[in-house]
Order: sequence, then C-alpha cells, then structure tokens
Amino acid sequence: MELIPATADHLDAMTAITDQAKANMAAMNIDQWQAGYPDRAIWEADVADGAAYVGVEDGRVVAVFCYSDAPEASYETLEGEWLTGGPYAVIHRCAVDPAERGRGLIAELFQFACDKAATEGMASMRIDTHADNAPMRRAVEKFGFTYCGPITLADGVEAGSPRIAFEKVL
Repeated sequence: MELIPATADHLDAMTAITDQAKANMAAMNIDQWQAGYPDRAIWEADVADGAAYVGVEDGRVVAVFCYSDAPEASYETLEGEWLTGGPYAVIHRCAVDPAERGRGLIAELFQFACDKAATEGMASMRIDTHADNAPMRRAVEKFGFTYCGPITLADGVEAGSPRIAFEKVL
C-alpha cells in the first residue's frame, strides 16, 4: 500500500470507506460516527488543508486518515495524564475498506503518521476512539499506544461525547 496525500479525486472513495465504517460501527452498537461525522465536507476540508491521506493499492483507495499537528481542543479535557508535554501530532478518521480488513493496513497508517510526526520534531502521536470500539482499541494498543484516560469531544456534531485517548512517545 502506498500512502499519499489525498486529492479531490479521492473524495468519493474516502467518503464511501467512512460510510462503510459508520455502518459497521452501527451494526456493532458502537455510538461513534453516528451523527453524520465524518462526511464529505469534512474530507473536503482535510484535503484543502493537506491533512487527508489515503492508502492506495492498484489505483484503488483502501484506507483513509487525517493527520494533524495542530493542538486538539478535546485533548485539553483529558482526565488523566499525557505521557509527554511536548508537541504532538494526531491521527483522526482512520478507516479501512472492509474488503481489506485483517491485513494490518491500520498499522501501516499508524507507522506512516508516527514517522511523519517524528520527522517534524513531534514528541508524540495521540489518538482517541470510542470506549466500545474494540477493533480500533486493539489496533491502537497493538501498535504500542498507551492509554492515558477519557476525554470529552470539544467540537463538531459529536461535541460532548466521551472518548478514550492514547499516546505513543516517538
């Protein structure tokens, strides 16, 4: 899989993959991404900001995520302690085409993001997910992220929703 910055040409596939992820979470009774987020407009903004990335194989988008090095307001609500106080990057909106699950692609996304963050001088990588999202929790923990505590989403359509946050020192 090649990881590249997303362009407007990728938006249909990006939206389809996250729509599939929403449906899968709903089927597992996970109350994450069930209020319309993320949608095409979010991905359009990410593409415009240069924050959206896609994993491509044989010309087909198989994975998506957002990488940000901007401070995350929700992370100020942490009930616990971060491992570092230095600059950090964040991974958001990770999703893999359901036909490609089980191949370790999410770990490739995480590695790419961590390598990018380290190159940019970040002290750590942070990520959050819903407490009931067992597949993402397993992927995050397997990759070596450390649980730091609960947070409350600070903005967007899911503002006020609880999540659990993790950090990996780079």
